Amino acid sequence: MDLSNLKQTNHRQYWDLVASGKLSYSGSGALVWGNPVTNLFAESLLSGPNAPDYRSIAEPTNGSAPSQFAESGAYPKPWRSAAQKLQNANYTNVGPYAALIGWSTSDEDTICDFKNKEDNIKPYRLWGRFGVATSGPNSGQGAFFPQDWYSPSEGTYNAHYFNNYFSEQGNPLNPEWQLRKDWWGSITKKTIITRFENTGILCKIEVGYKFSDIGDADYFPGLDLGVYNDFSLDILVAMTALAAITRWL
Repeated sequence: MDLSNLKQTNHRQYWDLVASGKLSYSGSGALVWGNPVTNLFAESLLSGPNAPDYRSIAEPTNGSAPSQFAESGAYPKPWRSAAQKLQNANYTNVGPYAALIGWSTSDEDTICDFKNKEDNIKPYRLWGRFGVATSGPNSGQGAFFPQDWYSPSEGTYNAHYFNNYFSEQGNPLNPEWQLRKDWWGSITKKTIITRFENTGILCKIEVGYKFSDIGDADYFPGLDLGVYNDFSLDILVAMTALAAITRWL
């Protein structure tokens, strides 16, 4: 199968293969998510991990475009590692987290269609971001860009780890951080029609745009480097991890 030709001539079939795991996001040219936390000392040097962003945006509508982008934008975000924050800061034309759930406004078959549940078929999602096209027939308009921020493992240092960590330090997180999958399940979403990347092709997506109850989310204490005594940390290991996180190696 000529995948490059398939990608150009049949977007639905090509990206259905990505959504189902038969093709990788990385091999498809999707936006990169970034590495998880692997070393606490290296993570703290990069001012990570990064707390969820509890700010909301206006409810999106069909054909609309976001006004908040990259890492500095004011829109809902799950917790991110330092590497993930650095990576996402590069994407200045995408913002809110999203998932593709169908193609155009028709009943065209797709494995992403939630209606598949009615036929006992597992519906998939093509994960990504809601942004603005920078070229093509829909340049300057709202668009969906694939990025697998949902599926990658959070590793040992996941949301639960940091909830326990800060609780033990006497600075419990309120509200507690959630695994990205749980975060997506709890956030308020809106289904809209938009364009796919820079192609002009219509697609149907869910956009996460607000939280129902954020509690006291303003204070985030950061990692306490005091837990590392003078002889407990191999600085070479830490700096090697730091270089790997930032892709210097």
